[in-house]
Amino acid sequence: MCCKNTLLAQSRHCRSFGACKTRSSATLLAITVSAIVFRNKRPYVFTGWFWYLVMLLPVIGLVQVGEQGHADRYTYLPHIGLFLLAVWLAADLAAVHQTRSRLATATAVVIILALAWAAFIQTSYWRNSEILWAHALDVTSDNDFAHNNLGYLCVDQGELDKAIAHFDAALRIRSRKLDPHYNVGSAFVRMNLADALARKGQPDEAMVHYEEAIRLQPNYADAYYNRGNALFAQGRIDEAMADWEKTLQIQPNDADAHTCIGNALLRKGSLKEAIAHYEKALALAPGDPHSRNNIAWVFATSSDGSIRDGVKAVEFAQEAVQLSSGRDPNFVRTLAAAYAESSRFSEAVAAAQQAITIAAMQGKTGLANTLRKEIALYRGHMSLREVEPRN
Repeated sequence: MCCKNTLLAQSRHCRSFGACKTRSSATLLAITVSAIVFRNKRPYVFTGWFWYLVMLLPVIGLVQVGEQGHADRYTYLPHIGLFLLAVWLAADLAAVHQTRSRLATATAVVIILALAWAAFIQTSYWRNSEILWAHALDVTSDNDFAHNNLGYLCVDQGELDKAIAHFDAALRIRSRKLDPHYNVGSAFVRMNLADALARKGQPDEAMVHYEEAIRLQPNYADAYYNRGNALFAQGRIDEAMADWEKTLQIQPNDADAHTCIGNALLRKGSLKEAIAHYEKALALAPGDPHSRNNIAWVFATSSDGSIRDGVKAVEFAQEAVQLSSGRDPNFVRTLAAAYAESSRFSEAVAAAQQAITIAAMQGKTGLANTLRKEIALYRGHMSLREVEPRN
């Protein structure tokens, strides 16, 4: 999945940016003057060249959109003008030099084959995001954007050491750029690095980078949210809740933050308050099965009899399973507990067995073992009693 825009930074083959800029400017000026001078004799040169310039003008960086300097997609429409120019010019030359038509034909075939080969090579870099960003690093220098995106991919693949190395490289490059415009991107890279360190089990180092990301962008909701997750994993519940509440101050409609606060309140035993946050999350993201699962879990397993409601638990749990297409063993586990709370023990046993099968297929042996213990309760016509959701 190529989810980021391609960044093509300054080529390594042009070491002197000033010299390249001067030569390029001179070339553009010469072509433009020629197009104007020969506009009557060869109007297609004028039309094709100015088509190219006018179509390219909005995307040359007069108004910066994103951090990319330039990208292939910006040239698709402008190139139509150059193709028109080339085709008409070739036709004129062929008409003037009819005796050289064979040479012109051969030249055209060679050009087409060369372009086809170039297209084949170029498309090979788009097989997946990893190849794309690795190629970007090969052909550019100081490409922090590519390092960040490769790091993000490595996190998804569980290659945390590689991810950290790429994020570090991105930050080293960004540290040399003094433009305040880069603060937003630097905060994003800092947060990604912090996430990778937290997942690797280095919470202290992660906190340093979360704090730096927030320093660079004080209203960076995702940084507060992710730091809250890291704090919660360390058992620092009150601090985690403070970060999630800050997230909601910045983004009041953040359903995930409400879910996390609900989980924290559940851990603290504040069940009614937890349900209230789950319900807010459900209202904000009705298509998200997690909130339904959390509410169902509380209704099915709470030690507080005034909160338990087997009928509602089954309703919410069934919806969570349906929304997830029955692929999440945790949701099916909740459904089993809900059936048991409703005294539908045979269905509870069947759901628990289904959850065990799914968990085993996904390599979640710990969850499968827990379910085997719970299934014994259901066979004995007993309900499950717990307080924390299993997401």
